Amino acid sequence: MPEIDALAKQLKRYRRTRNKTQFEMSSEIGICEEELSLLERGRTDPKLSTIQLIASYMGVTVSELLSTEDEGRRGQSDFSNL
Repeated sequence: MPEIDALAKQLKRYRRTRNKTQFEMSSEIGICEEELSLLERGRTDPKLSTIQLIASYMGVTVSELLSTEDEGRRGQSDFSNL
């Protein structure tokens, strides 16, 4: 599913640009570390409530988080404004 792949890439990129561990980021979001790991690998279909928590934490909309558009055209893709 392209949206799940987009979510996985966005999560991993965001976490790495912030120099956060999965434990740190999952604690700050309010999900378990294992769930974040599965999400980053695209191995689970998250609930809408989880996607909303992540989007809020990252300061983006759900549609931006799940966007499959070319990253070079997206204003939020590098999260530099956060």
